[in-house]
Amino acid sequence: MPVVIIDIPSGLTKGAKEQLHKDLFGCMHHAYQMPDCRVYLHDWPAEQTSFDGVIGGAFRPMCRFIVPPTLTDESRREFVSSVSSAVNRACNLRTEVVKLPGGAEVSTQWLLQFFFEVPLELAALDGLMASENPMVPKDRH
Repeated sequence: MPVVIIDIPSGLTKGAKEQLHKDLFGCMHHAYQMPDCRVYLHDWPAEQTSFDGVIGGAFRPMCRFIVPPTLTDESRREFVSSVSSAVNRACNLRTEVVKLPGGAEVSTQWLLQFFFEVPLELAALDGLMASENPMVPKDRH
């Protein structure tokens, strides 16, 4: 049931995409321990993206996780850290230092990650609600 949809820059090699699929599956399977983990890569040509008003600027990937609400805060942190590492390896993201208005500086690779948590009673596989599906673990992390 866990799904990740990731927007990436076009031009990644077949090998990089294959490794990203493998790594993201591993991240999801480890975190959620459910069958049917799905990974969808959506690549964007530079002329179809803009960042801070700059068309085709340095690409900033985005991940959307459509998942059950089963992770603890610590498990969620571990999950996003492992996803960040996988995306960084595949896309070779640059680290940028951003100066904040108060003078502090932070480092970022601009990888947005969003959780869309769907309760098991609001998801189904075929004609069976996920909350009733024997393939879906009922215990919480």
